[in-house]
Amino acid sequence: MEDSGFDMKKRLLLVLLGLLFSLGLTVAADRVLGALATGRSHAPGLVFPANVVYGFYAPEFSYTAATNSLGFRDREFAGRNTAKIRILTLGDSFTYGWGVEASQSWPKVLETILRDRGDDVEIANLGWPGASPRNYAVVAERATRVLQPDWLIVGVLQGDDLAQLALPPEPDTGGSRDETPPDSRWRQAATWLYPNFLWLVNELSSPEAALTAQWTHEAHALLTRLTPPERARFERLDAEVKQVFLTGGLNPSMIDLSMRRPEYYQYTLDPGSASAAPLILEMAKQLARIKNAAGQHHARVLVVSVPYGIYVSAHAFRSRQRLGFSVSPDMLTTDAADEAIRRASRLAGIPFHHVTREFRQASLQRDFFFELDGHFNPAGHQYFAETLAPLIHNAMRAK
Repeated sequence: MEDSGFDMKKRLLLVLLGLLFSLGLTVAADRVLGALATGRSHAPGLVFPANVVYGFYAPEFSYTAATNSLGFRDREFAGRNTAKIRILTLGDSFTYGWGVEASQSWPKVLETILRDRGDDVEIANLGWPGASPRNYAVVAERATRVLQPDWLIVGVLQGDDLAQLALPPEPDTGGSRDETPPDSRWRQAATWLYPNFLWLVNELSSPEAALTAQWTHEAHALLTRLTPPERARFERLDAEVKQVFLTGGLNPSMIDLSMRRPEYYQYTLDPGSASAAPLILEMAKQLARIKNAAGQHHARVLVVSVPYGIYVSAHAFRSRQRLGFSVSPDMLTTDAADEAIRRASRLAGIPFHHVTREFRQASLQRDFFFELDGHFNPAGHQYFAETLAPLIHNAMRAK
């Protein structure tokens, strides 16, 4: 019996050693794969990790996003200017170009238009999806040291950028922000053991399926967190919106926001209100940080108001209403969204421009925003760049 027990322990030990040996071989193979994948780099960058490629698909769009060696979504930029004037554009997903190819984003369209007019300029797109003016200031402080610009254009999104300042500041991740949802314990362990195999799987997998699956998972998880009043609001949404949301065709953050804060696009519309006034001061503080960073490198700053559909387009206004946001007709006529940005810019001592009137007029004939997603579509980026071009052209020539 003792010998039998000893043999059992010996066999278990051999099995365990075999498993550990196999594990060691697979981990070693993973590291060999990493060494062979010389083109792979996930070093922190100015905005995102450097040299990564992502694919995105939703029913309204599909596009590829690639970051350069400095970690922003654009072509390669040298430390020294290759044009007479170098411009950095700061902003959120509307500047980044969510839903469109990089060449279709308004900073790159603006670059093309100005060059065609004879301006020797180069424009770097430092847009950051989900960012707020606090993030713009962080990027400005990083990027001006590296890129030595002559101008910074800050694209402040109407309403949303002001409202975001009511949220507590996010920790600075040093250009390595991870926007993926938290992994389970086993996936975290797998990522630690086999980072290169998982990278290869991600590279070969369908980006369309990955995003749709992620949004579907997040949508159903969101439903479990809704309070009874929020669930009642969700049930009142029209059938198409609910179907698109539950099948991964709509960013769940929009429904999350509309259920929790349906008044989100209204409560900052009175610049002198108790809710908006301190946020304007906070925006001015962040714009002043950008101005200070630019001044250290003899660069100039210009703030532009980025039109948001709910304030400039009847079609987009109805779309936000379909998603569950509270709306009022005066949102399409008031200049309050621009006035808030104007006040913050004035306090920071930075020139301010807007093209809201032009967008409202042109929106009577054309759609400039994706129906449910709400971002600029290619026509929106094109028109925004066209309306900005003469303003930027004249600003560069003003003494």
